Amino acid sequence: MIRVLHIIDHLGLGGAQSALLDMVTGRDASVVNAEVASMHGNGMFFDALERAGVPVHSLSPSKWPPAYLPRLARLVRRGSYDILHFHLQGANWIAKPFCAALSSTPRVAHDHSSADILFRGWWSLLPDGLCHLFSDRVVAVSRGVADFLVRCEAVPRRKIRVLANGVDTQIFSPAVRECTVSVRAALGIGSDVFVVGALGRLAPEKNLEVVVELARLCPEMFFVIGGSGPQEQKLRRLASSLPNCRLLGMVKDRPRFYAALDAFVLPSLHEALPMTILEAMSCEIPVVASHLEGVASALGDAGVLVAPGDAGAIASELTLLKDNALRRTKMGSAARQRAVERFDSALTAEKIAAIYLELMEN
Repeated sequence: MIRVLHIIDHLGLGGAQSALLDMVTGRDASVVNAEVASMHGNGMFFDALERAGVPVHSLSPSKWPPAYLPRLARLVRRGSYDILHFHLQGANWIAKPFCAALSSTPRVAHDHSSADILFRGWWSLLPDGLCHLFSDRVVAVSRGVADFLVRCEAVPRRKIRVLANGVDTQIFSPAVRECTVSVRAALGIGSDVFVVGALGRLAPEKNLEVVVELARLCPEMFFVIGGSGPQEQKLRRLASSLPNCRLLGMVKDRPRFYAALDAFVLPSLHEALPMTILEAMSCEIPVVASHLEGVASALGDAGVLVAPGDAGAIASELTLLKDNALRRTKMGSAARQRAVERFDSALTAEKIAAIYLELMEN
């Protein structure tokens, strides 16, 4: 049995949090015993982990003061963990070097970020590179991220393992017609309306103003945006005059959200491997997304890629999907098959366990 402690900045809304949930719930419990520590706060994924029976620790009520450090020290010393696995910037910059000073337990860093320097910022390269001196392995969610780590942060390629995110393909599964009708009725949307959705943190890099623009370009469709974040009020203001665009706020039941959709859009400017497209694919929802390295490698020929921010191109593709039910069905089926074969969380958990075993045997 491999005892693993996952350490993450927080368990609020985020793709890394979603990936972590699927990773620990998809594991073989007879091989990996996983616990999760949030450096500060609780959040929606804290509750989800508890419901899944995963031991989860909140080390501090807030980011400042950093009360999480002494509590993390006590947890690591008492836990007798075989592996410490770090997610997001705070965990990798603060918790990982701190744990290295406490213990010789092998450390895995997980890089969920886009391989775009404009998103990461030049200022992040030095601290990232220095902190990877304390990483025994670095998991990159795409080959582009791995290449970025080697090229820009001087991480030795021998330390890096490329491993795509995984999604629970049993939970995220095609919706039956009755469920779709029920979800739409709860939202006040007709069963015969073509519904397009976007889901994620409402932040500039997600470029969700494009979805509001799509509602203007495609008045015959209905657009729903799920999530919360710094741009929520701006997006609500932009959408307030559009009867066919609605912000839903925080979405706790994501499979139910996808059940309402005919298509999913991802207009992001920067991404690594977003969980939302894997979830949509697994739910047999056609995806129209920005042409970014990690997104393209995930979708393959099971979705449509357009230039980031090109609302006109997205609108054209959505119109084709709306008007051609056979094309929509084929694309959804191909997406579902690709998700099951390549991105099932059980496969991801199995590969993560192999990385742990490799470290323990060295």
